[in-house]
Amino acid sequence: MNTYNKEYKEIFKRIAGSSIKKKEYILDRLNHLKTHQGLAYALMALYRQQVESGFVLADPLKYKGREEKHFFDHKTGITFCLQWNPDRELRKNHKLLIKRGVISEKKEKRILVNLDENQKPCYLCKANIDIQNPNEILLPISLANETYYAGANFAYITNNHFTLMSLEHRRQQYHKKIPLVLNDFVFCTEGIFRAVFNCLAGASIKNHEHMQIFTESLPIEKISIKDEDIIYQKDNLNVSQPYYYLPVYVVEGSSKNRTAGAVDRIIQSWHEIDNIYHTENIITTMQDNQFRIFVLLRDKRRLTGKWKKGDMASFEAGGHIVLSCTPKTSGNNEPDERKLFESADIESVKELISTIVPEKRLNNIDFKSV
Repeated sequence: MNTYNKEYKEIFKRIAGSSIKKKEYILDRLNHLKTHQGLAYALMALYRQQVESGFVLADPLKYKGREEKHFFDHKTGITFCLQWNPDRELRKNHKLLIKRGVISEKKEKRILVNLDENQKPCYLCKANIDIQNPNEILLPISLANETYYAGANFAYITNNHFTLMSLEHRRQQYHKKIPLVLNDFVFCTEGIFRAVFNCLAGASIKNHEHMQIFTESLPIEKISIKDEDIIYQKDNLNVSQPYYYLPVYVVEGSSKNRTAGAVDRIIQSWHEIDNIYHTENIITTMQDNQFRIFVLLRDKRRLTGKWKKGDMASFEAGGHIVLSCTPKTSGNNEPDERKLFESADIESVKELISTIVPEKRLNNIDFKSV
């Protein structure tokens, strides 16, 4: 990463403090930063603008109301994190969304595109965002010879949290180019950002391909890998299967294409066992010019963890468990995530993750032609 000199720090500050009315100026300055200081710096500048302009519903750098608990697990080497994040619930406040410019007060259905079976327009198509999300700014990024757009997640989980969406409107389902797109992104950000793909294991919008990108590390990145966990090793490509409470494969190497190919081999093998219910989470990182990719095997029938409301996606599967919900009324059997947070210990965390373990197992993957 280049040194951020006074000139570029000043551009960063100007972007962060700019009104949404100066969208063209912001995009021009973002592209200038991207060219001269790298994609990661441009994304961080955009994120601060979206926070300070109010599009992101709360500031991740201000901890009021947010709490965390950490539990070290000797078996895996991971320090699990439980995050109590009431700011996530702001996304359900319709009046606030209109006030902040997250959604438009005007109904423009007649000119919106890609309506679903319920006649709701796609939330992630750029053409729709330009109309119905007035204060959102999208930064175009070329990845694996395709165009994607990064837009700040208005209900953040962590700092610098974006949704990365494809220009083309296509379903949120795995295809062999996905690992290459993830690799290309972390490479373009010099490993400062992580990228995750929730196939149909936690993705809330299923009609448009998208990933999550952010700068904070996930607990699973510290997983212990022993020599006996390595199942394939050749020409700087390592694949291991360390001990964890979900089936996980870790792919490591310096080649963007070979590591992506190994990830694809794992996922295709998993889908061959059951192409109806098997799915996955992919967490892609890069450090010291080495790609490090975590493939967590999932089953669509086991997505919701014990005591938790909603599906568990890559954050939860990767050891960062986000909690925000309390029951609206007592006695309705709705999970009380605040109660879970207050009573949690390492055993309850392990049990929570273990409830989403797939029934079937994956063995005998052939990596020889990767």
